[in-house]
Amino acid sequence: MTRQCRGKGESRLMKTLVVYYSGTGNTRKMGEEIAATLEADIEELKDDVGRSGPIGFVRSLREAESGALVHLEPLLHEPKTYDLVVVGTPVWVWTMSSPVRTFLLTKNLGTARVAWFCTLGAGSQSFKESCFQSMTNETGRTPVATLGFSMKDLKRDYSQAIADFAETLKSAVGQVQNGVV
Repeated sequence: MTRQCRGKGESRLMKTLVVYYSGTGNTRKMGEEIAATLEADIEELKDDVGRSGPIGFVRSLREAESGALVHLEPLLHEPKTYDLVVVGTPVWVWTMSSPVRTFLLTKNLGTARVAWFCTLGAGSQSFKESCFQSMTNETGRTPVATLGFSMKDLKRDYSQAIADFAETLKSAVGQVQNGVV
């Protein structure tokens, strides 16, 4: 989808893609809400790794810790054709999930600006920041905004946090498109 950006008397289209991986559904829920707020296209990353049960859980943590890449199913959208790519991941051992790492390292993002969001079962702000830092380090791209949700956050009304995140993204991309930044 595209969204109208206005500035300096012009109208431009801002093309946004929300990409996420979700094992339990929490990151999917956030991704869907962010995409709806931004009127964006959405892409769920899918891999062929068994992640259910205790063995799948341990496998996932080991992949994240080692920086392993996994095979992803083909994407429906071409990330390099977007102005903004918003990437979401669950936090696995202080870092991003292996499907998201694979996406960030193997898919061409072109000139798109990026933003990160994450969900985590437990932990402090340092878990979120560590995850965002690993995403930034892997891509060499500085996000225009970040947003993290713990399980505790997901039990509250977080609509304002998503609205604020979306406004920050719209503003940042609009400024770039209109030559302000």
